[in-house]
Amino acid sequence: MTDVAAGRYRILGGPGSPYSLKLRAALRYRRIAHNWIVPPGYLGEGGELKAADKGMIPVMQLPDGRYWADSTPMILELETMHPGARSLLPDDPGDRFLALLIEDFADEWLVQPMFDFRWDGEVDQAFCAQRQMAGWLGAMPKAQFDGIIERFRTRQTGVLARLGDREVNRPLLRATYGEVLAAVEAQLEVSRFLFGGRPSIGDIGLFGQLSQCAIDPSASAIMRRDAVRTFQWVQDLDDASGIEGDWGDPAGPDGPGVTRLLDLIGEVFLPYMVANAAAVTAGTPQVSMTLRGMPYAARTAPYRASCLGWLKLALAQALAAGAGAGGLEAKLRRHGCWDALQLAPGERERIPPLSPESTGRRSGLF
Repeated sequence: MTDVAAGRYRILGGPGSPYSLKLRAALRYRRIAHNWIVPPGYLGEGGELKAADKGMIPVMQLPDGRYWADSTPMILELETMHPGARSLLPDDPGDRFLALLIEDFADEWLVQPMFDFRWDGEVDQAFCAQRQMAGWLGAMPKAQFDGIIERFRTRQTGVLARLGDREVNRPLLRATYGEVLAAVEAQLEVSRFLFGGRPSIGDIGLFGQLSQCAIDPSASAIMRRDAVRTFQWVQDLDDASGIEGDWGDPAGPDGPGVTRLLDLIGEVFLPYMVANAAAVTAGTPQVSMTLRGMPYAARTAPYRASCLGWLKLALAQALAAGAGAGGLEAKLRRHGCWDALQLAPGERERIPPLSPESTGRRSGLF
């Protein structure tokens, strides 16, 4: 009997893909039956991914045969299709929005230092290319394997070079990586996860990127040196199917991890997202700015402009919930996040739908 006939989801992903492991961790925690598949032929011209017409992993096939893409809308749609216990969305509307904000920060900002570490030094390039291709290709003669490795390294470093000025951006990106580790370490002093004793979509988003940082040589060395508890937290979240817990941070509504992450989001992430969205609207090919006194320059990213719009809609929805979102505006203002998340007149109608039926992001990196 096939996976589809048996009513199981099929995750098509890769061993070095943060978004693939993020999606798998979400389904594992929620105890949603699925199979994990590394599809052959991903780097070639054929294969199931090409037939599914999706541009980037992960791709998920539903029991009805449809294919979905893009980890965030997939996780959110599964919340609708499988309501009830073990949700990744906190009960409190304010916390729910903060979890979505942290998840987007991980997806669209933390991914940048992760990839910069991965494809920077020789030790990282050599290790990461070999371990990822070993996961994709399996058994193969060494000479053939080595040839593929070199082509893969050239491909990945070339794509990354086109996305932004790595030398200019590196000091800022690597500083923020250290801050994320410090935020998780601080949270682990008071609770197991950001919003209590169970993981949220924000925890799962951080896990996706940190799952790779815990493996890749240079980023892993920093984590093992400075954030040992975070290293183990990542291992725990890879399969949290046995974790039971309740919402509610023992430290109160301003837990240290969330507080530190919101500072980082307000000072770095949202200013970048606003500048990127403005550049996309203006048709400018690059966004250049100064964040925390450090330069940052990158190619404009239309997908991230949509992400900012989706966050604005999520905030409006949280505020419409009324008393359940009490204190959210004050908290966002305190951390410099409020203004960047306000809908402009007529903007709501211009934001594309957040749907897993799309083709997904197309950065070309994994």
